[in-house]
Amino acid sequence: MQENYNTLMHDVVFKESFANEHNRRPLESLLENLLSLPKGSLHGKLTVAYESQIGKNKIDEKASRTDIVIDYDDVVLDLEAYTYLDEESVDKSTFYVMKLSASRLIRGMEYEDLKVVQYNFVDHVNVNIGPDIINQFHLVHSKYPDIRIAEDKININYIRIDKVRELEYNENELMKWLRFIAAKSYEERVAIAEGDEMFVEFNEWIDNYVNDDITKEALAKWNKEIEENKHVKIAHEQGIEIGKEQGMEQRNKEIAKSMLKRGYSINEIVEISGLTMEAINDLKENK
Repeated sequence: MQENYNTLMHDVVFKESFANEHNRRPLESLLENLLSLPKGSLHGKLTVAYESQIGKNKIDEKASRTDIVIDYDDVVLDLEAYTYLDEESVDKSTFYVMKLSASRLIRGMEYEDLKVVQYNFVDHVNVNIGPDIINQFHLVHSKYPDIRIAEDKININYIRIDKVRELEYNENELMKWLRFIAAKSYEERVAIAEGDEMFVEFNEWIDNYVNDDITKEALAKWNKEIEENKHVKIAHEQGIEIGKEQGMEQRNKEIAKSMLKRGYSINEIVEISGLTMEAINDLKENK
């Protein structure tokens, strides 16, 4: 169809597609590959919780949880997608996994029975999370990183879709899945899916979904507000930086004024305050 193409790295499209009950087998396959489990081992075992973001009037009316939470056996999986990743996104995901871990504790429960694994699929990365395609984090000692605690209990992963796009072929089925998610065009996703019935059917479902009139309207509205919020955030951050710079300049002026009163030479004041000789002379004339 391809009237309207939305990459799976659109965070809403990612979650609406993988959380939909119709697409349970693709979700099972993706997780089997991420967890290095035998093919088919998760079939029929997943309990999926997700509150759709489509239909919300505004971003700030989203569900308090916008990730996909999956239970199977004694494992809780948390799936999140970020079109843009910054420090705020990292903080959000870290607190999500902590909150999720705490919410699964039941009085009298053996702690060894609980394992939480988080997968963040990320693009446009603006924070240091490591250079690899899959970057894994554990609780480690601040001085001795080889010492880890609860290593098999809490596991946070960042999957860099921007790095996946550097691959030219499928090394294995996991890389095929990641390239499928990373595909930037309809034709690229079709080519990756070709020859695999599950991938082809999933691709057709995604294509039909994003070209549904109701979905198109909701996504257009969503995209517009995301862009508006992004510009507001950038302006806010720029305002903070300007404020910091102004505050620093004022502090330097106060230092220079104090040094002038104490009889320091202009050269000494320039060196210590960081102000220009011209700025210091202005202060000297106006004091």
